[in-house]
Amino acid sequence: MTADAPNQNGRKAVAPPERQRPSVSVNRFLLLFLLVLAGCGASDGPQRTEPASFGPEYAAWGDEATYVGIEACQSCHTPQYDDFIRSQMGRSWRHAQRSQSDARWDSISPLYSDYDDLWYQPYAVGEDLFVKEYRLAGRDTTHLRVEQIDFIVGSGQHTNSHIYSENGYLYQIPVTWYAQDAKWGLAPKFQKSGNNYRFGRVITDECMACHNAQPVFVPGSENRFESVPLGINCEKCHGPGSVHIAEKQAGIIVDITKEIDFSIVNPGKLTPEREMDVCQRCHMQGASVFEGGDAPLDWRPGKPLAAHQNVFWPRQPDSLTHFIMASHPDRLAQSACFRASWEEEFSGEPMTCLTCHDPHKPIEETREKVNGTCQNCHSGRPGDASALMCTEPTVVTGTNKATCASCHMPQSGSTDIPNIRITDHFIRVPERLSPQEVEDQTRFIRLASFMDRNPHPRQRADGFLTYFEQFTDRPGMLDSAAVYLREAQRRADAAPSSLDATERQRLLQSWIRLWHLSDDHAAIRRAVQLSGFEAPEDAWTFYRIGEAFASISDFNAAVRWYQEAVRLGPDHLRFMDKLGVALTQAGRASEAAAVFDRLIAANPKFEAGWNNRGFLFLLQGDLERAESDFRAALKLDPALEQAQANLASILINTGRPEEARPLVDDLVERHPQNPEYRQVQGYLAGQ
Repeated sequence: MTADAPNQNGRKAVAPPERQRPSVSVNRFLLLFLLVLAGCGASDGPQRTEPASFGPEYAAWGDEATYVGIEACQSCHTPQYDDFIRSQMGRSWRHAQRSQSDARWDSISPLYSDYDDLWYQPYAVGEDLFVKEYRLAGRDTTHLRVEQIDFIVGSGQHTNSHIYSENGYLYQIPVTWYAQDAKWGLAPKFQKSGNNYRFGRVITDECMACHNAQPVFVPGSENRFESVPLGINCEKCHGPGSVHIAEKQAGIIVDITKEIDFSIVNPGKLTPEREMDVCQRCHMQGASVFEGGDAPLDWRPGKPLAAHQNVFWPRQPDSLTHFIMASHPDRLAQSACFRASWEEEFSGEPMTCLTCHDPHKPIEETREKVNGTCQNCHSGRPGDASALMCTEPTVVTGTNKATCASCHMPQSGSTDIPNIRITDHFIRVPERLSPQEVEDQTRFIRLASFMDRNPHPRQRADGFLTYFEQFTDRPGMLDSAAVYLREAQRRADAAPSSLDATERQRLLQSWIRLWHLSDDHAAIRRAVQLSGFEAPEDAWTFYRIGEAFASISDFNAAVRWYQEAVRLGPDHLRFMDKLGVALTQAGRASEAAAVFDRLIAANPKFEAGWNNRGFLFLLQGDLERAESDFRAALKLDPALEQAQANLASILINTGRPEEARPLVDDLVERHPQNPEYRQVQGYLAGQ
């Protein structure tokens, strides 16, 4: 995730107007592919209009419905349970044990991060798994940190990623097992020069919403959980099951061959639109924008995803080779056969993910179903005029036994995760791209909206802001966000009576977010100081206002806004840290100490807390405690510049220049533009 990843806004739609699901027939496939011959233009997906009502209420949508876990489903749905726990989703999250890992744990070569000159060594001790981070100077180890791995994420089909927990705060471990190449490597987004999260990449509720079943998230935190399940489970697609179980135990039985049981969501009984939503919630990733104050864990299967979330992603001139791993519905929507099946005049059943996939079973056990689906129309039987044949000569002669997907859904790499190969769900006759076309893949055309073809300008602006925060730092994204925010503001000013208070606050929230990301702190301060200003009740907005006042050293004003952020985010470590720093700068030492004490007690691995409390002690003249805190910070992060400089200062001023020299030499090497470090280095050389 990102440095700024608050919940945002968005809307959605994925194909034509909703309709009742028709019965399936073989003729459906013939008609589908005859329509394909007419051709379908490329766009962001089939267009449709959402109806005013989307059907009856499911019990799983109500507040009284709670999550019960997969074991509660086992007694009545044993075959599905037995298959699902072997599936990729069922193996998505588990305790970190050697016997549970897909990785190789013997004779592992250390992994090197050239950005910060750190080595990483995964290793096992019995069933326990660890990673060692270290730095070398010649043959000497100058830094050593060991973290035990608590959870494995990923089924092992593509990767095993790794998580550690500190008092419920979850972070990603910097090493990943890449299963297809059977090798260890730095984790995705940790490899690029200029970026190594080390042990600080937070696992947020948005991450957890798709990589696991429903956790118990601590509200007001960024990445703290009271508990996490072990793998995606039944309720991820069927919704919370407590009401369903209570009804069955009370003897309320529904004949599902004749009617729908509304005590639980069955995706196969939903309209095709809502069925696609269940899959798209996690398999259509990008810059997610959440609507109406929703949090990532709030959505319930069967409800329109449009009212909860929109997803934005760039379009290149030809996106044949440039896409992210979890973009399957977007890729599928570009396929002619998919698009034709969603046309209004088509009388058959629209293609959905369930046309080919059985979510209860491991993927490797359903490949024949995929081939059979293709062959309903592409039988490859010479002389059969009723079917569109595969013209590949080796298929016609029967000598080629490869699956249809191996040619028409070729495997490809992804732009967001290295060392993997995924099935491209854009079904097509493969084409060869010219070198110019391949090179042109990186040129940005526009930011596509996957869920809503015509989102409100404010929502589109939020898409640009989220993409800027999470995926790129190109200023052009902020320029585009500003264009759409001005359009949203123009509409609001033209019809102020049509804008409710909530939408007015969202618009202001987006403006403050844009100004913050643009470093236009003066614009934030001007807005706050306007008569009648009412800040949106949003922790990130309060934090950004605090940053605006801290930028001009108005620390008392900054304290006020940081306190509001901490009020809404009492377990948010970064908000607490900012509040402690502002209190320190405002001369409110006892209040600052209390904040830092609470922060370090909540998570003793949060190195900035140690450094900033050490600085507070330094200002108070308590050199002993200041030194202790700076050393604690550097034990966690050996390159934390402020801690290095402050510790070196203490060592020099207490007559220990030899201990200070390695710190100062490292500061000069890493920050050669700082003349003060060179000056101190020269002083120490003279000593």
